[in-house]
Amino acid sequence: MTDGAPQPASGQGQIGEVPPLDVEGSGILPPVEDRVRRRFGLLERFAPWLGSRWAVELWCTPPVLESAMRMPPGVPPGRPVEAFWDGHRVAGEEWGEGRRSIWCTGGGQRPHLAMFVKPLVEAGHRVVAFDLPSHNESDPGELAPGRTTATECADAIAAMIQTHGPAHAVVAHSLGANATALAAAQGAPVGRLVFFAPMADFPLYLDLFAARHGFGRRIRAGLHRRLEKRIAMPLHETNMTRVGRRANYPPLLLIHDPDDPDSPYVATERLAASWDGARLLTTKGLGRLAHYRVLRHRPAITAGVEFIGERPDG
Repeated sequence: MTDGAPQPASGQGQIGEVPPLDVEGSGILPPVEDRVRRRFGLLERFAPWLGSRWAVELWCTPPVLESAMRMPPGVPPGRPVEAFWDGHRVAGEEWGEGRRSIWCTGGGQRPHLAMFVKPLVEAGHRVVAFDLPSHNESDPGELAPGRTTATECADAIAAMIQTHGPAHAVVAHSLGANATALAAAQGAPVGRLVFFAPMADFPLYLDLFAARHGFGRRIRAGLHRRLEKRIAMPLHETNMTRVGRRANYPPLLLIHDPDDPDSPYVATERLAASWDGARLLTTKGLGRLAHYRVLRHRPAITAGVEFIGERPDG
């Protein structure tokens, strides 16, 4: 179910404090092993520099589970499309012949948002879905295979849009949402935005990552520094509350469920309040799998399709 229609940020009321971090997560991913937490605990005390080097590699490694996702029934194979950034291939598919192009990128792989393909094609759109770097059929970036960063993903999104035409809208999930906002801030024409459970606040994600892996402030500080070096920019500049201003606040619909343990809902509330003109659709009752169930939630999909179809001044 959902909590009514999408609401402007001004109608959301006062934003609450950050709730206790959920160390267990959704259960979709394997839990962090006790031996890993014990090793991080020792490294926190005796070799935080080594712990932060290990932590940054884990941070940049996408979840393996995503490779199990498939296109839903009723979505035939699309026409292959590709683009390149700095020699790295981005792979995808397209459906439909409409003049208005809709781009879909999940938390890495194109099946994440495949539920949008059929209704958008039926509404007369051309739909392009693609894999982010180090996911599925797309090449890795500058890092080792199986690793990527938000800035690399932003480059991949920008390359797709530059190669195949401006986007009327972009639908994105989790890391894909953050990367899309970064691409928009760098000048990619993204049109309207529909973000599911976005990674809106990276310091909060660092806290969650540290809590789940059992390390403290020393390794966390080193992880922060190493990430900034790896992406060649201050980490706070990747926060979507700041990125939106650089992107000139494209029309934005946020869709999130408070039960989501993998992407704190409070960060999306903050984003809705800071992004000029943003709307927030709060789903209810999706449980601990909310981070993934929201991608198959019919009312949320309908709201996204309707938002995409609005007139520019709608």
